[in-house]
Amino acid sequence: SNYLTTMAWRSSGDTNEELVRNLKRFGIISSDTVEKGFLAVDRRFFVPKGNEQLAYSDQPLKEGNVHISAPHIYGAVLEALDLQPNSSQAFLCIGSGTGYLCAIAAEIMGPKSLNFGIEIHRDVIAHCKNALKAWNAKKSQGTDTKTSTRSHPQII
Repeated sequence: SNYLTTMAWRSSGDTNEELVRNLKRFGIISSDTVEKGFLAVDRRFFVPKGNEQLAYSDQPLKEGNVHISAPHIYGAVLEALDLQPNSSQAFLCIGSGTGYLCAIAAEIMGPKSLNFGIEIHRDVIAHCKNALKAWNAKKSQGTDTKTSTRSHPQII
């Protein structure tokens, strides 16, 4: 645990791919499943507005009510959850915040799964829905939307 704490802050990168590579290199991400989930979800879409230049920094970011934890926290959580690819698992995130965790879980679990996020702050819900919409738009460029490979998080 102490090793993970020491290495976590060194996981920053200049791109999403570099961030994920460093999380893997330092042992925060250990499974191919979680690595693929992280690679498919660009953190830049989810950070609080005005913090895009820090998107790939392994640190928490906060602007008003909108808060995103450091990537190493999500890596540890997702490894511990042991989500199954292409499953009919259900995922519930209470305090879903920016939707970043829900999006990675959606990528991992696939289109047969259920994925819900619950959030109490209206401004955070709006940020989350906008982030998910932008991420989905980027993901669907050049792909057939009828053959989705992920679930679609519902944020309430």
